[in-house]
Amino acid sequence: MNRTFWAGFGVAVVVILLPVLVLIDARSSSDRKPSAVTAPLPGKADPGLPPEAETVSLPPPPEGGQPPPGPSAPLPAPPSGARRKPDNIVPKELSDPVIAFSPQRIREGVDREMRRREREMVRKKKHSGIRTVVYDPNRVYTLRTAVSHVTLVDFPEEAKEVYLGDSKLFLAEVFGSRVKIKPITWDHETTTNMIVYTLHRQFAFRLRVVAEGEEDDLLTFYLPRSDTVVNLNPLRKKMEADLAVREKVDLRKTAIETLREAGPQIPVGVSQEEGGIGADFLGFSSLGNVSYALFEITNGTGRPAVLQDVRLRSFRTSLFWEGRKDYVEGQDYSQSFQVTVSPHGKKRILLPADPPPLASSRDGYLAEVRIDAQEGGRRVFRLEKRGDKK
Repeated sequence: MNRTFWAGFGVAVVVILLPVLVLIDARSSSDRKPSAVTAPLPGKADPGLPPEAETVSLPPPPEGGQPPPGPSAPLPAPPSGARRKPDNIVPKELSDPVIAFSPQRIREGVDREMRRREREMVRKKKHSGIRTVVYDPNRVYTLRTAVSHVTLVDFPEEAKEVYLGDSKLFLAEVFGSRVKIKPITWDHETTTNMIVYTLHRQFAFRLRVVAEGEEDDLLTFYLPRSDTVVNLNPLRKKMEADLAVREKVDLRKTAIETLREAGPQIPVGVSQEEGGIGADFLGFSSLGNVSYALFEITNGTGRPAVLQDVRLRSFRTSLFWEGRKDYVEGQDYSQSFQVTVSPHGKKRILLPADPPPLASSRDGYLAEVRIDAQEGGRRVFRLEKRGDKK
């Protein structure tokens, strides 16, 4: 409040005294007497004037009066005891709006601002915010944070526990092998510590709050070379396991292909032919614990044929009605193939099926094979096999 009062008082004094000083200076100027003017003698020319110029003598001014006005009148010298007006302390280029807002001064101001921004950008570029360090268990790492900015620490293994020295100043969250740190204070003098325990190691940090542009955005840890070689063992084991699975799949494909070409282990021997296309129910084969029904499609025409799907069911005929079939529940196997049989060619397919063996003449298998003969139309081959009579 005292500063405001004295500032206002000073402004009032200046406003009141400035007109008074101007008035006093004007009056003192009016009382000044002009100095004597020395005129050249008649007939003698002033050496400083041109030859054609005439020299005129001015009459002396009246006693106590003012000199006659005129544009060529010399300025009177101020009296020795008169008070002079103080010089203006404001520079002319600032007091004159035309000079202060001239294009030249504006360009100079813009150039100064551009140079200042360039220096600021160079200073910020020196700190990228991304660091990569090698883990040292005996070192305390300094982590620079900034308000409204998040800092991530990427560890070489999963983080388990995080301990903060003062949880009221910083927030820390764990996301797998990453820890997010964010300050919640504006005080740049604030510091605290943080301890992070991972699966096999511990990391010590000192947290600081810095100005915007000087913070760490991402800090990535790498393990020393000796630890990295040890950590490659799980990767090597995974690669070996994948290779074993791939080899097992390839081996099974080879075995199935061999089983398809070898012929049935339990023959059935039912076939049907129509329009140059034939379907044979060869029998059953097994690979390990999986049983398959083996079929062969023969194309004797000059056009390709497409095997669409195969269905195999077990049935039991009625004791009183010979033509009636009662299909066994749970013994229905079907699969779509979309296999193309070239003209005058053959194809064998395997249908995963494990029906029970035929115990009597009332038991049987019914296989339905659907083939698209293109111009010959779709055909359904019904292959029926019954057990031996007892």
